[in-house]
Amino acid sequence: MRFRRSLGLVVVAAGLLLAAAACSAPMDSGPRTLRAAAIPADLRGETTTTSTTVLSTGDSEEVTVYFIRLDPSTGQDRLVPVKRRVSPPASVEKAVQKLFAGPTTQERLNGLGTAISPDTTVLSATIEAPHIATVNVSKNFAFGPPTEQINAFAQVVFTAADVAGVTGVLFAVNRHPLEVPSGDGSATSAPLGRGSYPQVTPR
Repeated sequence: MRFRRSLGLVVVAAGLLLAAAACSAPMDSGPRTLRAAAIPADLRGETTTTSTTVLSTGDSEEVTVYFIRLDPSTGQDRLVPVKRRVSPPASVEKAVQKLFAGPTTQERLNGLGTAISPDTTVLSATIEAPHIATVNVSKNFAFGPPTEQINAFAQVVFTAADVAGVTGVLFAVNRHPLEVPSGDGSATSAPLGRGSYPQVTPR
């Protein structure tokens, strides 16, 4: 009887040991390296961020400059409007600088020209009186016969007057007022507008 009780206690003890072994975590023989993906983000000390790349579109504004082309129907020169792009904001000075740069090679092949001397620099072009722009240049830019000189000043007047808010144009050389020819050839230091050059007005 005592033997059976002892045997029963041994069986129960063995059962308890097996149950404990099944419930316990497996033992490693040494430290293991865990993959980063297996560790929660908050424990890795990482935060999720979103970056946005802003691409520059090279924003620009459009201005109109006026070159010369022979009108085959009349045999006379006419102004021709051509679009140019400038950095914003568009201004009289930026438009006139584009004009003084002259036509492109392709535009010249298409019959466009300019009566403006390429040796002249635009020093400034500002609106100094209500609706009146003063174009200040390094030296006179109109040469040749009277019609050529009229064409040159007409190009500048139409280009400047195409900028919003400008209705008249004055000229200066190194800030000294300059008398220039109007459409009828008479010299004037008064503001000139589109109506001053009816014979070259674009069709």
